[in-house]
Amino acid sequence: MLYHYQMTHAPQVNEPAPKFRATDVLGNKVTMSSSGDGYILITFLRYSGCPWCNLAIHRLALENTQLQANKCQTIVFVQSDKVSVIKNIYERHELKPQFPIIADHDMKYYKLYNVDSSIPGTLKSITKIPVWLESVRKHGFKQKKLDGNLFLVPAWFLVNLRTGKIVQSERGVSFYNHESFIKIYDSLTFKD
Repeated sequence: MLYHYQMTHAPQVNEPAPKFRATDVLGNKVTMSSSGDGYILITFLRYSGCPWCNLAIHRLALENTQLQANKCQTIVFVQSDKVSVIKNIYERHELKPQFPIIADHDMKYYKLYNVDSSIPGTLKSITKIPVWLESVRKHGFKQKKLDGNLFLVPAWFLVNLRTGKIVQSERGVSFYNHESFIKIYDSLTFKD
């Protein structure tokens, strides 16, 4: 069930984060609500066979302990079906993600957060070919079936659960870059 209200623009910093209820690929219920203490990092990636996205999930898995130590949960959305997510992510990663991954092939949660495609945004990622090569060679995240929108621009939203508001966000995110995590950790360290 989705708490639905129409966004006419992408949610911005200091605005309420759209709330939702979903089920992850392992069958666990996941809720984003404005109750409780801490933060939630809501991440939108491309599709499950995407080498860049698999590298992002790997990096999020490496950072998960530190994020949790800062009272920050992680939720990842992937625009593939459940079977593809299990096959291309859980079965390929040596370090299994310890956070929910939600298969959103119909992209209803992407629409809720206004995460969409952009050819210019995607073309910027061409400059990151060395990272793609590292992803393929070092971690074995070779390109798999294209079962999502290749031109989707990944994004993340950091939400303060006490206020329900977005405290930081980024589009065109590269989780393999330290700068993305610096922004996140700065927000977690210098709390309001």
